[in-house]
Amino acid sequence: MIAAEADRMLKQMTDYLASLESFRVRSSAVDELVTTTGQKIQIITESAVSVNRPNRLRSEQVGGSAGLSYLYDGKTMTLYCKANNTFGTVPAAPALDATIDMARKQYQIEAPGADLLYSHPYDILTEQVKGGQFIGREIIADSPANHLAFTGDEVDWQIWVQDGPQPLPLRFVITTKTMKEQPEFTVQMSNWEPQAKLPDSTFEFKAPAGAKKVEGLPTSCGKP
Repeated sequence: MIAAEADRMLKQMTDYLASLESFRVRSSAVDELVTTTGQKIQIITESAVSVNRPNRLRSEQVGGSAGLSYLYDGKTMTLYCKANNTFGTVPAAPALDATIDMARKQYQIEAPGADLLYSHPYDILTEQVKGGQFIGREIIADSPANHLAFTGDEVDWQIWVQDGPQPLPLRFVITTKTMKEQPEFTVQMSNWEPQAKLPDSTFEFKAPAGAKKVEGLPTSCGKP
């Protein structure tokens, strides 16, 4: 059962996110991978994410040589690999929610904190939730935040929501319970720009000089 206070805070955050016609945010993600010997390896990526509802998304890894860029312009989605200068473009659904589903199911592509990008994030976040509670008020990157924790059959997750009139998510942690090692995925969000002015050109892919187009989408992004 979700405690009333936790549910109220979560609903407040998701309603606010859903109300934003556009936004830009910087995300720092830590993805734990488990080796065949059981060792946990953390993969860290920094990304700049831009959303313009109902059908625009750009997620671009920044720093590092093997950066990936994902662009969705309402008609197609493109994945560009900086390391070997390759890209692919495929048809996409006409709305963001369906395109996120397509990217996940058909191409195993995840935008950082993608559950928060849906038009109704509350429904997505609580789909398999069995219980939730308000842990307390904490500080995330100098901002007061409300710490919420939720449990489910396959995953547990926590979220820290900025306190005040802009209840933005500042930190999101998912623990996978279907593996005995219980790896975690963490994304910290900063530099929020609600109602950012994002022209359509933000979401249009322009191939860099010498870029090679591949069939479908690039399946790896290693060095040339």
